[in-house]
Amino acid sequence: MKRIPVSELQQDSYIDAPVYLDEAFILLSPDTAITEELVERLKRWGYEAVLSDGQIAEAPAHTNTGTAAATTSVLDIDIKEKQQMEEAKKLYYSLVNFALEAFKQFKEENRLNIPRLSERIKLLIDRVKTSRDAMLRYPEFIFPSENYMYTHCVNSTILALAIGELMKLPPHRMIELGVAAMLHDIGMLKLPDAVYLKDSTLTDKEFQMIRAHTTLGYRILKGFSVSEEIALGADEHHERLDGSGYPKGLTGDKISLYSRIIAVVCSYDAITSKRLFKSQKDTHTAIMELLKERNKKYDEKIVRSLIICVSAYPLGNVVLLSDKAIGRVVKTNPESPRFPFVQILIDNEGKRVTEPLVIKTAEEGVSIQRGLPPQETEKLGV
Repeated sequence: MKRIPVSELQQDSYIDAPVYLDEAFILLSPDTAITEELVERLKRWGYEAVLSDGQIAEAPAHTNTGTAAATTSVLDIDIKEKQQMEEAKKLYYSLVNFALEAFKQFKEENRLNIPRLSERIKLLIDRVKTSRDAMLRYPEFIFPSENYMYTHCVNSTILALAIGELMKLPPHRMIELGVAAMLHDIGMLKLPDAVYLKDSTLTDKEFQMIRAHTTLGYRILKGFSVSEEIALGADEHHERLDGSGYPKGLTGDKISLYSRIIAVVCSYDAITSKRLFKSQKDTHTAIMELLKERNKKYDEKIVRSLIICVSAYPLGNVVLLSDKAIGRVVKTNPESPRFPFVQILIDNEGKRVTEPLVIKTAEEGVSIQRGLPPQETEKLGV
């Protein structure tokens, strides 16, 4: 396909072959007129050219009932989403690399640059505010690593800040929460890699070493003069409301707010992530497990805040719909978390969808039947 500069697109003209934004996203069919609104949106979202095998023409190649208005409406949603996803992916990778470098520096030189971390957290807070749904689709941003800790800390931080934003925490507390979430497992770095990266059942001695990471983390962070609230995020994130957690067996509100938030997001990410010693579960299953333990192990308000952020079927989750189509959850519906927006990947006839189609699920109409576990999505290639 050849590039057609956006500057050459003229209102009310046509292109006599399909027009693409890129190799995968079709923009216009030959019977759809170019509109001024379409050109302005392309410019607004930074596209300098489109792709097509056709030529600019004064009349359509053929006609049907499609309309340019419908195309530009979809375009506005999909270009914005595409741009937000690219920016979110770029930030996600930079955060994981930052965590990797920061933790390596701590292990080798016993140094932590808290001010630099705080600046990174500020960038993430801004992105969560402006494009929360894109950031929460981080499961789609595959970052291969032999050490799960880097992605786990970043994932937990993204989720914690989304919850903090929903709870309307003030800016300084959002920064503290983000730093606490990023560093909540730093005590693990004082343990031998062979223990916390073990791919089989821990011995009693190894289990006791793992349990010590919370107290170790608290001492480490206090040594870098962080606030007590940040340090408690490391010390108490394995405490549980019913007193069944560790290291102190704290109950209820005796557990700090940051720790209660980190407990929920840390557990959610652990359930949904593949580890050396366990297989991952789908995100809907993770939500259900947390709900079962609300007001027992986990703060119900925080669990429900997580559900509002990611929906009952979380962002990025591949789902089977009631009409047998398969799609991916791409946008939450805060007013009704059970019925998010889904992009169709495979239609109800088993055909892969090449043009973007996003539907709003509902109780009356097309609804989500179930989430698909990773094993099924791998077989489907979605």
